Amino acid sequence: MEPRTYAWIIPARLAVAERPGGAGRSHSRERRAAELEWWRGQGVGAIVSGLRTRHCLADYVDAGFAVRWHPLETPEQAERDMPALVADVRGLLEEDPIRGVLVHCDMANEWLAGFDASLRLGLRLARTPRSALRAVTSDGLPVGSLATSIVGRPMSAAA
Repeated sequence: MEPRTYAWIIPARLAVAERPGGAGRSHSRERRAAELEWWRGQGVGAIVSGLRTRHCLADYVDAGFAVRWHPLETPEQAERDMPALVADVRGLLEEDPIRGVLVHCDMANEWLAGFDASLRLGLRLARTPRSALRAVTSDGLPVGSLATSIVGRPMSAAA
């Protein structure tokens, strides 16, 4: 089952999305299993979670995905710790030139927009925070003060 909300940053290699199975109370195990199969069919073999909790990580491992966890709780912490998430994603992309990587948070909101823009900056797919956020808007994700604060500093630590 194709996920409701996602965006390819690098086609067939790097995507951002809401949590497989849906967000919050609308989350469904059946939907999660179907979406994970869809992601696998798209070539995704690794999942990086930005959820505050370890929800679903064991399920991803059991389904055969490589998993990384970067719990991001506040905009200040996200701005500080995003370079480590970007470095992990870069490592996964370099480790296997064929396998795709999915990066997710709970829902398609400004957190996800911040992830998307930070990845674009950290992987040098955008030159400035403004151009990264413009691309995020093109992906259909909401950009406001939270997303802007997450990408507020240059991602030089992830370079």
